[in-house]
Amino acid sequence: MPSTIIRVPENLTAFTVFPFCKLLQNQRPTEELVFDFSKTKTVEPFGMLVVASEIKQCVAAHPEAKFTCKNYERMPYAAHMGFFKAFGLDFGREPGEAFGSRNYIPLTYFNSSELIREAARRGLDVGDVIEFHSKRLSQTLSGTDDGDLFETLSYSIREIMRNVVEHAHVDEFGVCAQYWPTKGRAEVAIVDRGIGLRESIKANPHIDASTDKSAINYALMPAVSGKAFKGARRLEKRGPWTNSGFGLYLTSRICRNGGNFFISSGDAGMLLTSGKDSKRYINTSFTGTAVRLNIRTENIDSLRGVLAKYRADGFEIQQKYREIVQIDPSSASLMLSQDFDLSLWDKLLKNLKMR
Repeated sequence: MPSTIIRVPENLTAFTVFPFCKLLQNQRPTEELVFDFSKTKTVEPFGMLVVASEIKQCVAAHPEAKFTCKNYERMPYAAHMGFFKAFGLDFGREPGEAFGSRNYIPLTYFNSSELIREAARRGLDVGDVIEFHSKRLSQTLSGTDDGDLFETLSYSIREIMRNVVEHAHVDEFGVCAQYWPTKGRAEVAIVDRGIGLRESIKANPHIDASTDKSAINYALMPAVSGKAFKGARRLEKRGPWTNSGFGLYLTSRICRNGGNFFISSGDAGMLLTSGKDSKRYINTSFTGTAVRLNIRTENIDSLRGVLAKYRADGFEIQQKYREIVQIDPSSASLMLSQDFDLSLWDKLLKNLKMR
């Protein structure tokens, strides 16, 4: 079998990496896998996390093949961020090694089981431990431990990390981020190779999660969860960390205030922006779930004020759809009052009453 040269894309961004993922997934047996970075110019947090994960998966799937790379020495930023060592190439820093400098979070990996054990050891809920880490990451990224940017980043990172730990059924997941003050933009990426949204949400019998596209749509609606729904066995856990299905919805609404929110799971991806044509679907190929938050920092208002302002909406939804969802009012009070498609809820309610 001859060696195979795999040319890495020119841009490692949210909308260029998935054809490359598909290429790696279709790779046939070979004597040698050679990844050529000669054309690669632009690398962003989301692209680095996804591609590093996919290359690692490809190499593991072909143990018979020798693994090498070329033309990577010209990429000091990616090397500093831990990109190359994340998939096994001995070049640059280890993931997390460059931690401590303002405005970026290098590729950093967390272990869900370790977070849970840490919480048990300290007599805390795992949500408290995730809150601690999200604040630490936000402080590194924003360069401060207070203010609207710090609070927004902390909240958004916390909610996506919670979603992974509670629903993905996976140990390791990665975080990477960059803040560009002169551009007024921050990008946060969180990627896991878990069971994916469709598998996670199909436990809710009231929704149609037969496709990845459908599962993403429902997962981004407020109060939809594969654990908290009408008829589900009530969990013993109570308090602010009770699962309520609001994390993805709230975070996506924060990002859409001038920025955008992208999520991929399985063969479907969804990009949410503000204004006309605010929803766009993208064909993807990714086992697990990959989330990118693109936040316009100049559009950030006080998070405390925004979340408190819509407390009444949470109670209204709880009452209207109490036959479908089972949410905790203290969690519902965090919901942002933005437009979303209530026709899906009405359809669910109608179908439930016909049974």
